[in-house]
Amino acid sequence: MKKLQIVFATVLAISMLGAGYAISLVTQTIQGRVNVVVRYGQGPIRAYWEVDKTNLVVTVDFGNVLQGDTAVRDFFIFNEDATYHAIVDWSSDIGTVTSGKITDSFGPDIHSYDLGPGQYVWVDYIISVASDCPILEYTWTLSLGVA
Repeated sequence: MKKLQIVFATVLAISMLGAGYAISLVTQTIQGRVNVVVRYGQGPIRAYWEVDKTNLVVTVDFGNVLQGDTAVRDFFIFNEDATYHAIVDWSSDIGTVTSGKITDSFGPDIHSYDLGPGQYVWVDYIISVASDCPILEYTWTLSLGVA
């Protein structure tokens, strides 16, 4: 009977160690929340979720992201002026807000992108989260306008 109790105690201890290992794996995938507020400057540059210009981009919600991940949201940037070319410019305060632990970019690169009258470009707004980024809720401002 004593051998059976020792075997049971050993199996229970191994099971508990396994459960503890599983719990430690789960804690490695804690997510942080990312939301971006979009501000528009002077000029005819506006971003919409659809090509038919139904919904103006006011916020970009990346939802929950993991450390070390890259996340992408796509939308359309329009030159709403019918008479002249607009040179797109953008900036964000992401570096200050995230202490450089999250970076952002556009694909294609729209710095100094020339949009003719009424033209648009479909873009990917991309964020990259460092593997050592603190797990917090982040909100920064993305500014779109003309150069």
